[in-house]
Amino acid sequence: MKADAEVVGGLSAKLGDNMSFLGFRVGGLGFLLPVSLQCEIIERLQVSPLPNVEPWFSGLLNVRGAVVPVVDLGILFDVQVDFQKKRQLFAIDRGEKTMALWIDGYPQLLAEVGGTLQPLADLPELPPRLQPYVTAAYTLDGQLWLKVEFAALFKTLGQQQTKEIES
Repeated sequence: MKADAEVVGGLSAKLGDNMSFLGFRVGGLGFLLPVSLQCEIIERLQVSPLPNVEPWFSGLLNVRGAVVPVVDLGILFDVQVDFQKKRQLFAIDRGEKTMALWIDGYPQLLAEVGGTLQPLADLPELPPRLQPYVTAAYTLDGQLWLKVEFAALFKTLGQQQTKEIES
């Protein structure tokens, strides 16, 4: 299932380009991505683990010839995840910026239009590793949804991992 701008573009046009998001969950946290960002569910590919890395770094994945790092946000943010349920590999972005994440279930289209997502005036208490990268928070039917600067988060994680390997 490919959920990129081409696939959800028609829905995006109906909802307004800057007001719709692709949402995915990890444990009790929901994350929002712009629908314009290329994303896809990756099926039937094996993650190759690496030795001597942080537990949240699941390994590497070959996606159409590109080597893609795989991150488990549940472990990274110390979030309770039901490992009995089927988790999906979800690739975000393209080219050398591509990252794959373990997510719960499938992503869904969410809209800020018409009051579907209710913005929160203040950010709630969040995991310390996540807090600096959250730019906005919303609720929908009791679920917390977060806008996160994933590019900055992944850059920081990569720099930390590189420092640890060099030490």
